[in-house]
Amino acid sequence: MLELRLSELATDLGLACHHGDVAMTGLAIDSRAVKPGDLFVAIDGDRVDGHDFIDSALENGAAAIACTRSIDTTAPHIEVTDANHVCAAFGRLMRDRFHGSVIGITGSAGKTTAKSFLESICSRAGATVATFGNQNNELGVPLTLARLSTSPEFAVVEMGASQKGDITYLKSMAAPQIVVLLNALEAHVGRFGSLETIAQTKGEILDDLIASDTAVLNADQSHYSSWRTRAAPAQIISFGENSDADVRLIGLEDRGFDGSDITVDAMGTRMSLRLSIPGKGGVTNALAAIAAATALDINLSLIAEGVEALLPVEGRGNTLHLARGIRVIDDSYNASPSSVMAALDTLKRAKPPRTAVLADMLELGDDGPDYHRNVGRHLSDLGIERVIAVGELSAHITDNCASQALHFAHIDQLLADCPEFFQDETILVKGSRGMQLDRFVTSMTSSAGEATC
Repeated sequence: MLELRLSELATDLGLACHHGDVAMTGLAIDSRAVKPGDLFVAIDGDRVDGHDFIDSALENGAAAIACTRSIDTTAPHIEVTDANHVCAAFGRLMRDRFHGSVIGITGSAGKTTAKSFLESICSRAGATVATFGNQNNELGVPLTLARLSTSPEFAVVEMGASQKGDITYLKSMAAPQIVVLLNALEAHVGRFGSLETIAQTKGEILDDLIASDTAVLNADQSHYSSWRTRAAPAQIISFGENSDADVRLIGLEDRGFDGSDITVDAMGTRMSLRLSIPGKGGVTNALAAIAAATALDINLSLIAEGVEALLPVEGRGNTLHLARGIRVIDDSYNASPSSVMAALDTLKRAKPPRTAVLADMLELGDDGPDYHRNVGRHLSDLGIERVIAVGELSAHITDNCASQALHFAHIDQLLADCPEFFQDETILVKGSRGMQLDRFVTSMTSSAGEATC
């Protein structure tokens, strides 16, 4: 097992150790998650002050403490000015000790699914560490890197961005030898200002690669050519439907929300695979994972096993079967214009009656109303029988579709006045995380599978 001494971390940060030195084998920012040997970093957050839980962390086996103010303890500790900084230093130092393969994944959409596909593949070839959930920010990436203490063969690290420079910062910690750039889409365009800025920011994962590194790129993206140039001199493995892609989709049978049967040309070898992840996004993310796995020289049979074994997770397209044959497709975790359009295309394949429960797509800037109007028109084109929309922006959906439409100002109003659902109905639930449509899914399933709110 890899370990890091408190004195080494203190020296890296230019600090002194208090009450001795100790070996550390993990990192925690939540006292409830502390394991013996961890460094507990006490973060003074907006709602919770980690310093109030130092005693609990020590009781759970914390080897040392990092705090941002003086504390009364005899436990080994360091006093830091920035809790994020100490987490980053811990992650980077642990990464420096690691000699396995690190894969970094970014993109506007699909990061978590692509990560899960690759984790499923890699775990069949050797011990694997991967990002938990969507812990892909300045705290999540160090928490992932800290788990390299277990000396796995593979580490799959998801990286997200809120602004320019974020991917550069996370990549400086993770130092991946293989990077995967899935896409640059309109998600969060209101925050970034333009699609071009999003493409530039996601492209930071390609900077400063060396000839022995590999960049896995989406050949179907309009920025593919510029990304390819930016990744030089790294090796390139491309994926997609493009006829020149190294890992190319050559056959597809869409099974709706049950998944897809696909045929893939993987570097000249034909593979037939059954996916349980629904929609076009599931196919694209599977191709990306296959491409990254080939860069790792993982056997194709293990790649196939890993891809086929992955199932949808809660809030990301999993299917809930309720009373009276009602199916709820829980895609409530997040939403962007592209992902909503793709989910509606899949809903069209379901047998009527069909209802789309949609909420605002957030962080789209001044173009937000137009994106929602386009969703409404797309619903009309697809012939979906009913839409239930939640939120101010989503009024533009109901105003621009020919489907039977209901609009609610907010989630509480929907829960208070739940519409009736019918036998054998398929209900797609999708919206930005801040709109809390997961509460609607919970209410649908809370009464022993009864489809009532």
